[in-house]
Amino acid sequence: MSLEEDRASGSVDDTGDGTAEPSEDERDAWARVRRSAAGMRHHDAKEALEDARRTAAGSGRLTGRDALVAQAEIEEWERITEALFDHAGVYDSADDPFVQGELEGRAHHAPTPSDRR
Repeated sequence: MSLEEDRASGSVDDTGDGTAEPSEDERDAWARVRRSAAGMRHHDAKEALEDARRTAAGSGRLTGRDALVAQAEIEEWERITEALFDHAGVYDSADDPFVQGELEGRAHHAPTPSDRR
């Protein structure tokens, strides 16, 4: 299973529609990583991924929200590093197909005025 497929499964969601949504903490972690990755090349992103792994490992046993955020950051660095592997340029979320698909998906799932009744 790819990171994108795994991420699409997201957190457990019992709303019954079969679509699991990531938490706001996960989304915030992804956004922080994307901002940090802007302008990075593959080797820079790979170094940032290793830093994130070392930080998580050095923090002892993370639990709850802290563990969720650390894992989300690591997974996003992994995804960006993989995306840049055969890319000669720098990272830009505007050119990231996964990010653009995520934004489009969220726009299509935004509540409509009739959903708010």
